[in-house]
Amino acid sequence: MERGGMTWNYDEKITDNEAVFFRNLIDVETGDSDGFVNAWEILKMEVLLSGKMEESIEEESDVKLNSTSDSVELKNVELRISKDALGRTGKKSAITDSASATYMFREEAGPGTDIWLMGTPNSSVTITLPQGLDAELTKGLDNKSLEFKNNRTLLKGNFGSEKNITIWLSENETFKSELQSMEMNRDKNAENESEENATQAAGEKAEASQVTGFFKNILKEINRSLT
Repeated sequence: MERGGMTWNYDEKITDNEAVFFRNLIDVETGDSDGFVNAWEILKMEVLLSGKMEESIEEESDVKLNSTSDSVELKNVELRISKDALGRTGKKSAITDSASATYMFREEAGPGTDIWLMGTPNSSVTITLPQGLDAELTKGLDNKSLEFKNNRTLLKGNFGSEKNITIWLSENETFKSELQSMEMNRDKNAENESEENATQAAGEKAEASQVTGFFKNILKEINRSLT
């Protein structure tokens, strides 16, 4: 998640009878109903399901900013079906589907913003917050745990029975303190660089003066030879 948008990444594994049903669906909807799933049938199903997923999100957004989806724009949807789906439709072996939906926020997320996310009840979720922001409060995130990685707060847990999570964002005081410290060091380095540049500039002026003196001497020598 960034201040100007986010990407939802989904992973789902289906097995046993559900896997058989899905293979048959691919074969019937995008294939030739021959009891066998080919690569081109999977590609066609990916396009079909991506379109349906986009329509579903447009009808009922799974992301809201400050309690409304008006400030959230869906930019792109992609769905991928693993090669495990290849072969006989009667196979019960697992198939993994993955999808991503990218959103743009029409207003920047920051301290005081609340973000609402909809998902599948009891499914696990990891939410990476924008750099410099923390979760002041969360609702609907069961078994919550917090991590701090690469200067970002990671929220982990599960969607609750109400299938939605709300996060109230706040400023990350630790990151803010580190940022202020970095700025102070940067200012200090800038002062040192300024002193170094002044020394270098003086050296350059001295060198330029020497070059100018050199040309004067050459001109004098030329002038003498002409007189």
